[in-house]
Amino acid sequence: MQFVRDRNGNPRGVVVAAVINNEVRYGWSYTNTKLGDRFNKQRGLVIAYGRIDNGWTDRTQIPHDVVKSLNHIRNRAAKYFKVV
Repeated sequence: MQFVRDRNGNPRGVVVAAVINNEVRYGWSYTNTKLGDRFNKQRGLVIAYGRIDNGWTDRTQIPHDVVKSLNHIRNRAAKYFKVV
């Protein structure tokens, strides 16, 4: 698990990695603060793990901050789960 943080260092989302059926899968959640939403760690984890289970295919709608965190957690997950 890794938090997605804004420029000020405040958490705005969560990126997670898990192994399911010998495959590393990734999930994410992100708070839209422009609509007045507030970050909630538990709710973010539920959404991120839900995306691991259900999948997410539309990569064009992923926020830029989440993409940066996904790239970082892919490297961490490869080392942690010993993926080639």
